[in-house]
Amino acid sequence: MDQNDRYDNEKILKLLTEANQFFEQNRDYPPHQIGEFLVEFCKLFKQLGKLLYFAFSDVIEKAQIIKDRGNEYNEQTKGIYGVIQIEKSKGLMELNGENNKEILKNKTLVNYQSMARTILRIIRFFNYLKIMFLDVDTNRNKKFSDICSDAYNEALAPYHTFMVRNAAKAAWLAAPSRTKVFETFVGPNQTDEAAYAAIKKFVNALEPIRLNFWDYYNTNKLTNLP
Repeated sequence: MDQNDRYDNEKILKLLTEANQFFEQNRDYPPHQIGEFLVEFCKLFKQLGKLLYFAFSDVIEKAQIIKDRGNEYNEQTKGIYGVIQIEKSKGLMELNGENNKEILKNKTLVNYQSMARTILRIIRFFNYLKIMFLDVDTNRNKKFSDICSDAYNEALAPYHTFMVRNAAKAAWLAAPSRTKVFETFVGPNQTDEAAYAAIKKFVNALEPIRLNFWDYYNTNKLTNLP
């Protein structure tokens, strides 16, 4: 496998640290770091199996949308919340690339996908990650496939169609062993305790971002965006 396709937990932690530091200074989150985190994290799924990676391929697409919107409004704002506020003022928050003509009643921005909708879906993905990794740590004899399935059913399935839920089932059945997950997450020849410690460190770095996003969406009544 190309080195660029390998999961790098230290790089992941660096991106999360940068995002959290940006928030402390600006009360907002940087689009680039959040987008890059998603891209880098999905390399874990890629190494764990094609079906698992395919199940989360839309996360890569959403990462690009986050970075694109950040670049598009870079001169007006440096943060994700700032972009969402601009979209709100322009009536763009509900755009998904398919409903644009119906909402805008014209041919402008026909392919625009909003930051607001995208981040809402990423928050749900963050919920999935937290549930999954906490279950890995708490239930140390539980099969990883069952952990993936249970986390999906709680965090993501309620928002997916019947077809998507069925496709996800195939991915969970093909999920690898806990040993394979640990080897990918922290590297070979590491103890299980080292893996559990790394997982806790990851969850602790992601959790403030997840909570702050949820707080922003709840405060601004954005949790029901279509």
